[in-house]
Amino acid sequence: MAQAANIAIDVTPTQLTNTSFQSGSGSDDLWVRAFDGMMWSNWKEFHVNAPVDNLPIVAAADFSASHGQDIAASTLFSTTDADGDTITNYQLWDSTSDPSSGHWVVAGVAQGTNVAINVTAAQLSSTSFQSGSGSDDLWARAYDGIAWGPWKEFHVNAPIDNAPVVTASDFHATANQSVAASMLFSVADADGDHMSQYQFWESTPSAGSGHWSIGGNAQPANTAINVTTAQLASTTFDGGTVSDDLWVRTNDGMIWSAWQEFHFIV
Repeated sequence: MAQAANIAIDVTPTQLTNTSFQSGSGSDDLWVRAFDGMMWSNWKEFHVNAPVDNLPIVAAADFSASHGQDIAASTLFSTTDADGDTITNYQLWDSTSDPSSGHWVVAGVAQGTNVAINVTAAQLSSTSFQSGSGSDDLWARAYDGIAWGPWKEFHVNAPIDNAPVVTASDFHATANQSVAASMLFSVADADGDHMSQYQFWESTPSAGSGHWSIGGNAQPANTAINVTTAQLASTTFDGGTVSDDLWVRTNDGMIWSAWQEFHFIV
């Protein structure tokens, strides 16, 4: 267990065999004394002199990415150490808090912005940056077991994402008719992105109005109803006996479209 500086550290004769001094960078001013059961000896000063540690240096260049590209962290930067020290830890940082921008991912878990993200040497192979829309301001630094190197700034630049556009027309139905949600609207995306999520809304809380259903389960009115791409095939609008004011929007993995209003007319 590491011990603190500028404090007397008590060691029994039994503990002496597993007590050591771990050298670091430069010279350490050390002292020792012994106790014979009655009196302490005088303190004896001595030094452990190690070379001054050269800090590890991270090198990185700006990276041009596509939308939603998963980029291995190890391809975004490299590290050199003049002493040949093994790098034991890294810290990563993302200064771009726009929710449509990219993010670091460690072992499959998305990381936050404006916080130091600790990554061990073993974790680096499962760490990546997931690009989003536009440019991300990123930083990295490395630890050689003795000291942290300076932060290195770089950027991952992706094209600005075009939001998807939803088109829907009023639908004329018979009373109590059920219609597949996918038949009520269409989506266009200038970037060719695949839709990752949908939201539906019904603004008519009348007892005679219809409702959205997912897998046969009726959904409430006046609330955003989240539907995954996989769920869309089992999503319907089940009409009632009066007309309904409906809304839909979609997400391309980065940005939501505008809400599109339309009507289910009975």
